[in-house]
Order: sequence, then C-alpha cells, then structure tokens
Amino acid sequence: MFIFSKRNRMIKKAVAKTVSAFADRTPRIYQHFFYGAFDLAPEYLVIWYLFETDDELNTAQEIGLCAEIDKTTIRNLISYGYPEEAVETIDTSSKPYTVSLHSKATENEITYIRTALHNRRAHVSFTTKEDIDRQTNGDYHLYFG
Repeated sequence: MFIFSKRNRMIKKAVAKTVSAFADRTPRIYQHFFYGAFDLAPEYLVIWYLFETDDELNTAQEIGLCAEIDKTTIRNLISYGYPEEAVETIDTSSKPYTVSLHSKATENEITYIRTALHNRRAHVSFTTKEDIDRQTNGDYHLYFG
C-alpha cells in the first residue's frame, strides 16, 4: 500500500477545492495534475490545469479566468497549510538589468532573468489537450518531460 505524504494530500485537497470552485465556469477545466519534489522543498511544485482546446485557453486568459484559478489555487494551498514562502511572489520590479541574447550577461543578470521568468517559487501553469496532441501526439510524459 502506497501512502501519500502530508504535503501531497494538502496539494490534492487544494487543487480539488479549486477545480470545484470553477466547475460551473466556462471554459471548463478539462484535466488537472501536479508534480514536483515538493516533499524535499515545497517550492518545487508545479500544478497544471488543462483546457481542451487552444481557443478555450485563449478565452480563459482573455477573461481573467486563468488568473482567478491561479489566485484561488495559491489561496487554497495556504489554507490547507502549504508553506506561504513556497508560493509567494518574488518582487523583481526593482532590478535594473536588461540583457539581450547577444550580450555577455553577468551571473547577477542571468540570475535575475531566471527569477523574472519564474516570479513565483511554486507554479500554477496552463496548457491544452489540443497542444499536447499537436506537439507530442498525445504523449503527456514527453510533453511535460
């Protein structure tokens, strides 16, 4: 018998509560899952919400549904006891670095770029079944690997 960790159970509850909160909204969440080394470090968590089509994802982004799902997921994680520092947003607005692809970036600039591209430690992400089918012929392991 496999026993899930306490952190795994709290993530499952938070995601289920989020999905339930948006069950009557359109476009609908088609699938959802999470993975990561969150038992080693809680910031190593990625939660994926999938819409069925690219058009649905575009609509969800345009109407702010993705942002609502993201906020609700983070709020639910915290309410179930997930460490706040693992899901907090990192302020990158005060960093003055601008680096082009052709310049020689310093280590500080590279660190900033990585941080700016990933402005939260744990991530809530979105994609579509349609994109998975198109990119990897429906192979989830290859798409997310």
